[in-house]
Amino acid sequence: MTKKGCPEPSLEHLAAHLECWPEVEPFLAEGLQLHRYQIDSVLTVVNRLEGRAILADEVGLGKTIEAGLIIAELKAKKLVNHVLILVPAGLVSQWVHELKNKFGWRTWNSAREKGWLWVFSIDKAKKPPLYQQLQYVNWDLVIVDEAHHLKHTETLNYRLVEGLKSRFLVLLTATPMENELNELYTLVNLVKPGLFGSYLRFYRQFILEKRTPKNARGLKKLLAKVMVRNRRQEIGLELPPREVTLLPIVLSKNERRLYDSLTRALKEEYRHRLQGNQTILPLITLQRELCSSPQALIPTLERSSWLGSGQEEFIKLAGSITLTSKIRALINLIRMRSGHVLVFTEYRETQKALVNALGEADIAAQMFHGGLSQKDRDTMITWFREGDHVLVSTEAGGQGLNLQFCHQLINFDLPWNPMRIEQRIGRVHRMGQKYPVEIYNLFTMDTIEENILHLLHEKIDLFRHVIGELDVILRHLERRGTLEKRLLDIFFWEDDRTVIEERMDALGEEFMAARRRMAWPLDELSAKSNSGDQSTRQPAN
Repeated sequence: MTKKGCPEPSLEHLAAHLECWPEVEPFLAEGLQLHRYQIDSVLTVVNRLEGRAILADEVGLGKTIEAGLIIAELKAKKLVNHVLILVPAGLVSQWVHELKNKFGWRTWNSAREKGWLWVFSIDKAKKPPLYQQLQYVNWDLVIVDEAHHLKHTETLNYRLVEGLKSRFLVLLTATPMENELNELYTLVNLVKPGLFGSYLRFYRQFILEKRTPKNARGLKKLLAKVMVRNRRQEIGLELPPREVTLLPIVLSKNERRLYDSLTRALKEEYRHRLQGNQTILPLITLQRELCSSPQALIPTLERSSWLGSGQEEFIKLAGSITLTSKIRALINLIRMRSGHVLVFTEYRETQKALVNALGEADIAAQMFHGGLSQKDRDTMITWFREGDHVLVSTEAGGQGLNLQFCHQLINFDLPWNPMRIEQRIGRVHRMGQKYPVEIYNLFTMDTIEENILHLLHEKIDLFRHVIGELDVILRHLERRGTLEKRLLDIFFWEDDRTVIEERMDALGEEFMAARRRMAWPLDELSAKSNSGDQSTRQPAN
């Protein structure tokens, strides 16, 4: 924030303070997009915070690009020669791709290779022998993505990062505090040990209750020495709108027979298992597959011996349904569209059925899933980008993808976890998207799917807003049990449709109440970097 009455500096004015700008500027013509707040943040991290900081921007504001600029700036100052980046396994390829295409850097992923910039999944890095190898290196800079996974000091993730020898350390996370203020202490202590003093001192000085600070002004002053947080509403960055269409589908006679009879059997088994304190997870899987496709359902039915004499009848009935009403609706919808279309499904068997049906309808479609090699993934994305093609993806396949060249997304089936749906949408509704994002939600009427869509669309309003703290809200809500289990309890314990709707509404109200509570202290405590005071002081030697 600038001084009162002074205009905010332009992108070009701020960029002039970057020593790396001559190396970075040519990549603007190659697709690198920068915003004023990103340069502002990088100058703050490198100069004022001396290369040890928590970057806590809201989801979707480009923390990866900010991290790349931090590397470039420290490299231009001749302060880094060995850089280690630790990320979740599903984001390794995204980081490698971004660093190559946006900054022209090659990355290494083997401890036996000689290089200067390594990218490892944190799951791989915390296992021997790589764990020990990384501990022996004197790193110049370590960057950790999704750093909220370090909040518990007893975990291997925390011990890995704590044991690394590094002059500079940058943690990236949209949620540095999720449930309790002591989580802030853990992350801050990693980045700048001793800033808060001992934990007892921190507790006495700053914690009134788990989530309520005692001395907000003092805490904010200390956080300004370690944390930068940009919020979408403060920086004025607006993504294109989401245009949501709900497509109700009527089941065919055989589909209705399969759905009703198997749901009754599942309800009976659910109540039986509750009395015997048995696991209900297989029942959740069956019910979700039932809403997806018979093709996804059959392999699980074949393993469900608890169905007894009815098992073969269910398998035969499911096998008789080859082209479902929902697949027909998908084909008709795609035929009316032009350009790229991204289709999401939860299940590989459904994915195969969709691609086969689309191919028979002369629609160019391919499968995208987590089992593809990096080479195959890259080839598939190139194919998708270069024509009016349909990419049918699972969540595992879509994890970490940047597909902002596509603005049409179809949810063929809906996960019961809102975070997974938001992650799907985030593949296309992100920085760089130029068009309104069209979201089509297919659902079968008079089924669990319709009730879930009512919860997500009407009560939570999931599809129309970017919910940066959705995962935090869900963790808070799920202290009483996972959302999937709570939904199953509503559907399988109640027979009266009115009661089901009432309980769903109550769950939606509980979610909204949690969201209101999540207007939590972090945003009040976070310190906006001072773009009017771009210190040129070098990081301490």
